[in-house]
Amino acid sequence: MRPMRTIPGVLTIAAIALGPAALSSPQEDLSQREIGRTTEKELKVVLTSSFGSVLFSRGEPEKMLVLDTSPRTAKDPRISVDYSIRNRVGYMDLSLGEGAKEGDGKKGSFHISDWEGGKWYLKFSDAIPISFDVQLGVGKGDFDLTGLQVKDFNLSTGASDVTLSFDEPNKSCIDNISIESGVSKFDGRNLCNANFKRFRFQGGVGAYTLDFGGALTSEVDVDIEVGLGVMTIYVPSGTGARVMYDKSWVSRVDCAADFGSNGDNEFISENYYSAAGKMNIRVDSGLGSVKIRRR
Repeated sequence: MRPMRTIPGVLTIAAIALGPAALSSPQEDLSQREIGRTTEKELKVVLTSSFGSVLFSRGEPEKMLVLDTSPRTAKDPRISVDYSIRNRVGYMDLSLGEGAKEGDGKKGSFHISDWEGGKWYLKFSDAIPISFDVQLGVGKGDFDLTGLQVKDFNLSTGASDVTLSFDEPNKSCIDNISIESGVSKFDGRNLCNANFKRFRFQGGVGAYTLDFGGALTSEVDVDIEVGLGVMTIYVPSGTGARVMYDKSWVSRVDCAADFGSNGDNEFISENYYSAAGKMNIRVDSGLGSVKIRRR
C-alpha cells in the first residue's frame, strides 16, 4: 500500500491495490483511487467516456469519489481526473478512454493521468447533492443512482447499452432529466423515484424501455422523441397519464386498455383526473413505434 499523500488546501488521495475478491474476477488486477470529502456542500460531475464500461453506484458519505478500474491489456485506455473546490462546491472532470491531458495549473486542483483501464466503477458520496453531465461513446453504462442525492442528470450516448435506475426515492428534486440515446439500447427503471419535474428522452435507432415506477404525488411532464427506434413506456396503474402525439401513417402509438381516445391526437387514462400523481406524455415518433403499458 502506498502512503497517503496530502494536497495542501484540497484533499487526500489514496492509491490502493485491492485483492481479487473486490468487484472483479481473480484474474483481474483491480486498482482504486479515492477523493475524500472536506468542506463541499455540493458536487458537479462532468464525465466523458470514449469507450469501455462505466458503472455508477452509492458510496460512503465522507468520500466524494471511490474509483475502481479493472485493466485487461496494455492497450486499454487511460483515465484523467481533475478535481477542485470553489466556494464549497466540488468540480469533478473525468475523462475515460480519452488519453491523458495537461492540467490547467489552477490553484487548489489536482490531476491524475496515465492510468490504464477498460472498466470503471465509480462510487459517489450520498451526503451532498450531485449534478451529473455524462457523455458516453461506445460501450456500456450502468447508472445505479439509488440512495444518492441527485440534483441534475444529463446523459448523451452513442453506440451504447445503458441502464439507469432509482430504486429508492431521490432526496433531492430534479428540475430536468435529459437523455439523448443514439444507436443503442436504453433501460430506465423506477424513474419516478428520481423526483423530477420534467423528463426528456431523445432516441435515434434502438430499443428503449422507460419504467416510471416509484412514488409520484405531483404532475410531471415527459417528452419523448423516437426516430427509428422501438419505445416501451411503463406507467404504474395508480398513476394518471395523458398521451399527446402527432398522428402520422408512418408512426404508431399503442396505449393500454384503460386509455381512451380524447380526440385525434390524444389518449387519456381513466384515472387521470382522480389520481394524485399525473404524467403528461408528449410523443414525437418518426418511423418508430411507442407502446404505453401498465404495471
